[in-house]
Amino acid sequence: MPVKDLVGLYEKRSQRGGSAAPLGRQSNVRNTSAHPLASDSSSMHNDPPSTPARFLVHPTRSSNTLNSIPRRSGSQSQSHAIQAELPPHELTTQHTKFTTVNDNYILVSSAKVSDLPEMSSDVTDEIPYNPPSLKASASKVHPSSPPPPSYSADYEMSNLAPNRQLTPWDSDSSSTIRPRSPYRRPLSLDGSGSLASTSTAIKRDSPSQFSSLLTLGTHEPVPVSVIFARNAAPLYLPDLDERIEKLPPPVLPAPSSDKGLSRNGKGKGSTMFPPMDVLAASGKTVEDLEHNAQIAPGWRNRNTIFGILINAILGFTGSSALASFYSLHGLFDTLQIFALILNTIVGKDTSNHWRKLIFGTIPNILAFNLATSTVLSLILLLIFMIISGILLYFFYRSTSLCCRLGTPEGLQKRGYLKSNWSLILMSFVLTVLYLPISTMALHVLVWSEDLWVVPNPYVNATSYPPVVPPLGPQEIFRDPLDFCWTTTMKRNQVNFAPLVVIIAIACVAGVTVWFPIHLRKVIQAVAPRVDHYTELGTKRSGSDMNREYQRLLARDANPLNFLYGGFRRGWATYESIALFAKLVALALTAVVDPDNCLFRSLSRDRVAVARQILLLLAMLVFFLMQCFLAPFLDPVNNASEWTSRANYVVTSAVSLGVALNIPGKDFLNGPMLYIIYVVTYGLSLYFSLINAGFMRRAVKRLTRRIDFSIDIFSPRIDLSPSSNHPKRRIWQESITTLLLTNPECGIPKEQQMIFAQAIDSEYPPYLLEFLGTPGERHVENLKILREIGSMEYTKGVALMYGPDRLRLQELGEIIQLHFVGPDCYWKNPNSPTIPGCRGYFGHAWWIPFPPTIVIHYDDGPTAVLRDIADVQLYLHQNSSPDIQRRRQVRLALRALSGKVVKWPYDHIEFVGSRRPFFFLSGRRYQAQTSVSFRCAMLRLKQRGDVYWEDFNLGSGFQIELNYAKNVTVDGTVIGLNDDFDLTKPLARFLLLNEDAVKAHLPHLEAVLERYRHHFRHEGLWKSEVLTYRFLTHVYNRPQEPTGLAQSSIEFERDQRVKQLMLSSEAIFEAAYARLSAVTRNEITTWWYIFWDDLWRRNNDTIKALQTHATDFNPWYPTSIAYTPLPRAALEAFLTQRGLLNRKPKFGDFFHAGFLNKMYLRMYDVVFHGTKKGDIIHIGDDTSELNMEEVDEHTQGQPSTLGTGGGTDHDDESIRPRPMYRWEGILGDKLSRHRHHHRDLWAKFGVWFGITPRWRAGIPTRGLALDVALENGRYVLLRQSENADRGASSDLGKVYYL
Repeated sequence: MPVKDLVGLYEKRSQRGGSAAPLGRQSNVRNTSAHPLASDSSSMHNDPPSTPARFLVHPTRSSNTLNSIPRRSGSQSQSHAIQAELPPHELTTQHTKFTTVNDNYILVSSAKVSDLPEMSSDVTDEIPYNPPSLKASASKVHPSSPPPPSYSADYEMSNLAPNRQLTPWDSDSSSTIRPRSPYRRPLSLDGSGSLASTSTAIKRDSPSQFSSLLTLGTHEPVPVSVIFARNAAPLYLPDLDERIEKLPPPVLPAPSSDKGLSRNGKGKGSTMFPPMDVLAASGKTVEDLEHNAQIAPGWRNRNTIFGILINAILGFTGSSALASFYSLHGLFDTLQIFALILNTIVGKDTSNHWRKLIFGTIPNILAFNLATSTVLSLILLLIFMIISGILLYFFYRSTSLCCRLGTPEGLQKRGYLKSNWSLILMSFVLTVLYLPISTMALHVLVWSEDLWVVPNPYVNATSYPPVVPPLGPQEIFRDPLDFCWTTTMKRNQVNFAPLVVIIAIACVAGVTVWFPIHLRKVIQAVAPRVDHYTELGTKRSGSDMNREYQRLLARDANPLNFLYGGFRRGWATYESIALFAKLVALALTAVVDPDNCLFRSLSRDRVAVARQILLLLAMLVFFLMQCFLAPFLDPVNNASEWTSRANYVVTSAVSLGVALNIPGKDFLNGPMLYIIYVVTYGLSLYFSLINAGFMRRAVKRLTRRIDFSIDIFSPRIDLSPSSNHPKRRIWQESITTLLLTNPECGIPKEQQMIFAQAIDSEYPPYLLEFLGTPGERHVENLKILREIGSMEYTKGVALMYGPDRLRLQELGEIIQLHFVGPDCYWKNPNSPTIPGCRGYFGHAWWIPFPPTIVIHYDDGPTAVLRDIADVQLYLHQNSSPDIQRRRQVRLALRALSGKVVKWPYDHIEFVGSRRPFFFLSGRRYQAQTSVSFRCAMLRLKQRGDVYWEDFNLGSGFQIELNYAKNVTVDGTVIGLNDDFDLTKPLARFLLLNEDAVKAHLPHLEAVLERYRHHFRHEGLWKSEVLTYRFLTHVYNRPQEPTGLAQSSIEFERDQRVKQLMLSSEAIFEAAYARLSAVTRNEITTWWYIFWDDLWRRNNDTIKALQTHATDFNPWYPTSIAYTPLPRAALEAFLTQRGLLNRKPKFGDFFHAGFLNKMYLRMYDVVFHGTKKGDIIHIGDDTSELNMEEVDEHTQGQPSTLGTGGGTDHDDESIRPRPMYRWEGILGDKLSRHRHHHRDLWAKFGVWFGITPRWRAGIPTRGLALDVALENGRYVLLRQSENADRGASSDLGKVYYL
């Protein structure tokens, strides 16, 4: 049955029952006034604003009424007509007395009451009364609260006479008993219709918590964990259903193309709101359009593939158990085994020569199967080291540009790496070879047993040093124990050991030390940086920053992404740290060894024990680092690494036990090691599989988990008409899609969308290589908004298009034409000194919006000018004659850079016999020689790199005169100082080189002019294509289509934008109609956000959502997201589409417990301002609260975690995250005791990939509801009394005193 049919059914029911009042709107701020969602005035009048009573059912019922009872609400006394049903039987009179027993207890005794007045359907939860004389009656003792201070210590309640109104004890109504006592109990009737006689001693507490009670029994609230369970009974909320039934249907455009809807080609007769139909047909998402690139699927995503490979290889090769294989003979044996396997494949078949060459001859040559000698093995090792050196060189060449220190300067691209396979393969091979090559190089430096040219004489030796017979004649052979750092034992043969050691030292310096350090710098330069604000201009929280970082990593096209893509924000460089950590384990195993030339003369047992102790300590440190740092982005990867580190620790401990020769050594050295490795690598394989994308989706289906991108059940979600959530999901999504899918306005395919931006957002971003389309400008506006926030963006719009716009345009034009580029000056009068800066000249550039000047000083620091006053002062300083003269000096010297200049110089040098070493100063005797030079090569050394037409316009201005190879002087010889004053020597220098200056200065000035004109023209071009206020006046301001088109024509200049706005009136009408329908009131707003987010986050996993997309996708007018349904209608709707079964099945995502949670939140939205909404208890506390009060009580301040600025458009990825606040609260188990510690096992399911969410923070005591189970469904206690009126088994009501 379609949604509209279900709605019509309930509309007819509502019409039969009476007309529905229009549904109002109410803010989230709780007040004591009647809720605007009340169906009529009478119901609003009969619902007191204070906390409602708790009820206990009774088997009798009557329609008699009780006269009005004065009661109190808030801090003021008010009178309401409170009525309750009582049995028709005549009751005997009873009274209750309160007597002080001691300082801690008050005695409560009760007598029978007769002739009670008639009561109606409502009950007060607090009744004022007068204290008569004292009459003590002892009975059992129960804790309670002491009386208020204004009361007598001993008092009793007056009799309830027939037809008599209860009055306060005195004229001051402030003596009314407050209802929120944690020990409050209901007054009940017994089966005979009489009040039971009870007597209770109540424990004293704070006066404000005292409550006087009559009771026969209590009702236990039901924990929400039971109500939200899969097999829970449905929660029956007729008052909510009545409100929903009376909602008017949404007014949406008719489903035809002339009304703003068009077919998307999916299904017969299916229609979709424009322009979403174009987006759906393109197969892209809004984020794909904004980035102008799509995410490659995992099976062909090189970053994903290489990332998995590198983690698996480093995890395997980093094991200390493999350290013995990282040796000369280990490498040699590996290739030999490979050759032998291939030989068995080839066999003796020699008919195919190519087959024999490839699988036989070449592997044997590579494995040096010609002879087994140390020399050939050393040659093989040298080949690997040389290959590593060559790779290091090309890796440095490819990555050196992006590793320059300091802030990126000017409006230019950062040092991005070229996205090619060569760099990927180089970095991959270097990372894989890092551990084996480094370990083998260490083996060479310590000259381990693998390099000894004689058998190991220390094995089974009985004496130290061992006694070894000579190898031959002493003049031919070395001493038998003199085999260290030599490749031969014969004296007359060439020893290649020095060459091998030198290469090993170079390998350690390059591969072992330099490569991780350089890799860290490269990753720091290229890792993604998260914008501090969302596209709504709201500040991101830390959790939001982490999730945005994950999205950026998924779209990062950097070739080194596989080295940092697996680590969380702030730990992108962890791969280099991990390489060092793994190397330490291997180095300890290789170096601290009795079988090398460093420790061969020591006791073998002691060296072995010392090595295992050091190894155990090192592994324990690395294990603790992993436990506390958890650097991986995914908890599953952290668990995998934790398992690997634990394996290292356990293996080291077992090895230490074997070295100490403890009992059970054979078991430890055999079966125990096998168990450790089977468990470790088995878990590693499991973690690798469970973390794959297809396995995540499979686990989600198995666990029947529904994901949300926001804390959908939180009462802190903004449901006002101006809420960011529907505006983001409807209006802004439609505007962005319209611009980016239009053929004339969309972003060209060749545009890479690269921005010039600061490392820490010190100044606004600027789109580079602008191609002139409105789509580029729109995305640039969004990027600026994400960098600076909505407040600064709005200020910029007011400044650029406000009353001072002409003055600002004039300032900007003068600055862009004359005072940007190199040789600009700025001295802040408020801070006359800049740390580490000797002068105030540097390279400046202008950012059009918000108007900003950035100057990068010659000595490194950066200054940013945003205020108009600073901009005017900047213009004044650079226009002054003094600064102009200094700029001309710099410009003249810049023109002479790289030219031969005239400047006589006498070079005086002391000569004589020098000391033999460079670190010994002084000479044996002194003499001096003088050489006269007339010409030199002038070189300008700069810190920054801003290239324009082969000129470096970057900051930095250090003059050097190069007279000869070893004769170089600085600019002081020509009279140059830090302020660039025109001193006499400098004036003479310029005069001598006047001809050279005149020859080259015009060309330099022309280059600077073209540089300035280019960015000025580009800035004006951008503002003409799409204004900066388009974002604030159209994108962020939903409005009627007619006024929108007219205002856009007025301030937009580009004809493409004007034409698009005029021709898209139907699109704006559809978007505005959708937004208006959704924001009619709070319940429709929450309903839309719920279903919209459910569709976006789960449609790829829940097959029925895709099957019935027209019923769930909010891009269709037939979507359920626009029509709130009562509980029964929604159950029928979901059942017809196979999403709900009367008896829950294993694969059901929807079940009664989930719908209970959903409608409980809707019930709170409707009734949170009335006493009907106070049905929640925290733990065993009897205070009745609504969800907002629960949020305040459980945290101490309102929570907005997960309820902030809108959401991202379409992000179906399953990203691990901590539970949102109300996800955790609604899932906490009911407990009587307050929790003081976090759950240590909260992440257990996340580590094993069972769920992507974990409970963060300290759990609450859990929540419970005032409901009772009747006829197979949960009903509120008030509803329990009103249900099935007139039946013999109906139950009565109870009320509070």
